[in-house]
Parts: sequence; C-alpha cells; structure tokens
Amino acid sequence: MNRRAIVLAFALVAVAGLAWAGYAWYRSRLTVFTDDAYVESAIAPVSAKVPGQVVDVLVRDNQSVAAGQVLVRIDDRDWRAKVEQARAAVLIAERRYRAAGERVGLGREMAASQMTQAQAATLRAEAARSSATSVLESSRATAQGRRAALASAVAERDRAQVLRDRAAQDLARARELFAKELVAREFVDHAEAEAWAAEAQLAGAEERVTQAQRDLETAEADARMREAGFEPQQIGLKTAEARAVEAKAQAIQAEAFVQEVRVREAERDLAQAQMQEAQADLALTLLNLEHTEVRAPTAGLVSRKNVEPGQVVQVGQPLLALVGLHDVWVIANFKETQLGRVRPGMRVDVVVDTFDDRRYIGTVDSIAAGTGSRFSLLPPENATGNWVKVVQRVPVKITLDPKASSNPHTLRAGMSAAVTIHLR
Repeated sequence: MNRRAIVLAFALVAVAGLAWAGYAWYRSRLTVFTDDAYVESAIAPVSAKVPGQVVDVLVRDNQSVAAGQVLVRIDDRDWRAKVEQARAAVLIAERRYRAAGERVGLGREMAASQMTQAQAATLRAEAARSSATSVLESSRATAQGRRAALASAVAERDRAQVLRDRAAQDLARARELFAKELVAREFVDHAEAEAWAAEAQLAGAEERVTQAQRDLETAEADARMREAGFEPQQIGLKTAEARAVEAKAQAIQAEAFVQEVRVREAERDLAQAQMQEAQADLALTLLNLEHTEVRAPTAGLVSRKNVEPGQVVQVGQPLLALVGLHDVWVIANFKETQLGRVRPGMRVDVVVDTFDDRRYIGTVDSIAAGTGSRFSLLPPENATGNWVKVVQRVPVKITLDPKASSNPHTLRAGMSAAVTIHLR
C-alpha cells in the first residue's frame, strides 16, 4: 500500500467521523434519548376490611380477574350473628320511638283536656262571682227598698195616729154637744164611726210598720249572710272567689301537663336518635358482612398473593395486589441537562428491551416536580460540607398511544425501555 492510499484512507475516516459527529450533533438538537426508563402500571393493593379466618381463596398467582370478582372469603358466621343482633336493636329502638310518639300524643290530649277544664272552671268561677255579686247587690237593693217601705209605713202610721186622735176629739165634742142636745144622735153616731175607722186604720198602719220592720230585718240578714258567703241556696261571693282560685289551680296544672308534653317530646326525639343510631349500626354491620367477601377493586392480574385458607387476617392486612395491564405508561429518567426543551405533548418513541423489534408510540404527559433523589428515602444533604456535583435525573411520564398497542398488551410493570423524545 503506497502512502497516497493511506492518506486517502485516513481522509475518508476523518470525513466519516466528521459526518457522524455532525449527524449526532444535529440529532441531539432534534431528540433527547435515555435508556433509564421503565414500564409502570397501576397497582391496586387488596387488604382485609374485617378481621376473621380465611375460609376460601378463589384466585391463584398471575390470574386475570375482573372488577368486582370475589377473590377471598372470610368466615362470616360472627358477622351474621352481629347482623341479627343489630336488627333486634333496631326493632327495639323502633318500638321505643313508637311508644314515645304515642306518649306524646296522649300527653297532648291530656293537656288539651286539662286546659279546656281549666278554661271552663274559670268561666264558671267568673259566672258564679258575677251571679254572687248580682245577688248581693240585689239583696242590698232589697234591704234598701225595705227601709224605704218601713219609713213609708211609719209615716202612714203616724198619719193614722193623728187621724185617730182627731176622730177621738171629734167624738168627745159630739157627745158633749149631744148631751147638751145641741146635735142630733146621728151626728154622734157618725163621729163614733169615724173614730172607730181611725182606730182601725191606726191598727192597720201599726201592723204594716211591724211587717215592714220584719221584712227589713230579713233583707238585712239576707244581705249580711250573702256578704259572709253563708247563704243557704245560692253561691255566695266567697264561694265564687274560692272557685276562681280552684280554676287558677287547674290552669297551673294544665300548664304542668304542657311542660310534661315537652319532656315527652324530648324523650321521643331521644328515642328517634337512638333508632337512627341502631339503624346506622345495622347498616355498618351489613357492610362488614359484605366485606367478608373480598372483591377485586379493579381488573388486573393477581400478584404478590400472601393469603391462604385457614389464615387469620386483621383489618388492613394486605392479602394480594392487582396489577392493571389495561393502562400502562413509561417513566423515563432524563438528565436534568436534557430537559431544557422538553414539553408535554411531544412525540416519543419507546423501545422495550423485551420486544426490541417493536417500537411503541407515546406522548410526553408530564414532568415530575422534583428529581428522583429528592424523593428518595434518604435525600442528599449538600450543605454538609463534603459535596460532589452529580447530574440529577428527573422522571418524565410518557403515555402510550392506545392505537399503536393492543389492549391488554404484553407489557409488564418494571420492564426496561429506551425512550427518544422528538423535540420538533
């Protein structure tokens, strides 16, 4: 080989190297690449919601299950007994609430009846008081009239007495004149008749005065008896006042019945609250009974199964996990120096190591809010003094195009991938 051929060969190698370098530089301006990427999918942990002994496990490892499918059965005999106990408690609470409601209704009727009786007693007392007052005033008016009648009788008696005295004088003069034969016998007889009539009239006037005095004494005694409340046949003033006090007492008793109704309403509300509490306990117990059948929260493949028949599980104890393959994505950890022009929505080419002959099309969904080391269990403390600068990596979530991949497809969570983001 001559020198010229060697120089030409070196020149071709140099040109090829420059061309490759130029292509690599140009490509680096259009794309960013990383092989620090992995397939991810939703993992739904399945835990026990009630304690108990496992009686049946209906799935096996890596089995495909549908959403709502029964995975594990826990012994439900204790929970069925608790359900019956809760139903009995609900029945008792309902009966108490119904009885409390009936007591409220009865109390209201008794209060209304007592109030009506109090009002009637008040009306009767007022009527009796008014009647007693009217009778008393009538008795006083009667006594006053009897006084006036007595005065009139006394005046009539005095007048009759004057007429009698005058008739007696006329009779004496008539007899004296008859003795002297100055008048006839007829004149004397007339004078005697006048004197007799005047005497009879005086006697009648005295009788009327006596009767008027008796009537006045009777009227005054009746008035005094009515004022003292001891009348024999009619209700007196003091009796009417006693009835008014009795009506007031009945009104107070009716108000007490109203207060008792309020107490019974409070008891009814308490019984209602207890009934609602018992119903809530029953609903919770029924829910726990349903939880004895552990169902799949979502569709997926059974993974990390850690439960066997006969095992006693507690609340929150993980039993298995469901990995959903219907929705997978890729997490690519790019260097922080590569993300200057990366934006959500850019097109992505994904090659999974398991299927290196196939390319998946994806889209940049989002960029994480921090680097991977920042969210690690022991984040770096760069302020401690000994510090070495390390290029950090930022997770980027990439969603796969469902049209370019089957559903469910064969990708599994944790598979390695190589990701290229097209910046333009």
